[in-house]
Amino acid sequence: MKVRHVVAGCLTSLAFAAAACAGTSELITNGSFETPLVAAGQFQQFPNSIPGWNGTAGIEVQSNGALGAGQGTPFGNQYAELAVKVPSTYSQTVTTVPGTEYALSFYLSARPGTGSNSVGVSFTGNPDQTFTANDTGKVSFQQFTATFTANAAQSTLGFTPLNLAPTAGGGDLLDNVSLAATSSTGGTSASGSTSVPSPDGFWAGLTGLIGVGVLLGTRSLRRRLV
Repeated sequence: MKVRHVVAGCLTSLAFAAAACAGTSELITNGSFETPLVAAGQFQQFPNSIPGWNGTAGIEVQSNGALGAGQGTPFGNQYAELAVKVPSTYSQTVTTVPGTEYALSFYLSARPGTGSNSVGVSFTGNPDQTFTANDTGKVSFQQFTATFTANAAQSTLGFTPLNLAPTAGGGDLLDNVSLAATSSTGGTSASGSTSVPSPDGFWAGLTGLIGVGVLLGTRSLRRRLV
């Protein structure tokens, strides 16, 4: 077998692996709260909803610097605050496949000076879970994760403030919300694409493909020298 054929085969396999990894479907719309656009260093309150999200008492979006110079999120330029004068539950309904497991990732920060901020996370048909971000004295987003199993064709994800300070605009800063079917289910995601290997599996496959190409190329070179 000629080396160029081996390389071509490896590249073809790599392309399929990359396409498979890219097939993982993100279910959350506007997970980083970048829409609508808020003026730099400002905040804006919306009475009912923004793209992707509904709020029981409205939704507040802040841009970096709204809580002071240098205070903000590393995920784009905006984030949300669950306290909109009063606590507000933010929710989003997504299409799911009953029996499929979904992985949630989100980032939470306490509003500086309000103490620890806790939120309750709900997902249709699953027990609520509680997550707490400690007050570090500055905006500091921490990642939290959870898994849920869908039991309906439509599931609602919700974030509810649990222990806000008794002052207006009391905290629970939320950003970079992500939800996707896990590859471990072997099922089909809400968009109809089949669950795929994780990126770690992709890179392991890439390493193997490169190794095969190098081995066969070395054998071909040895034959020519002999």
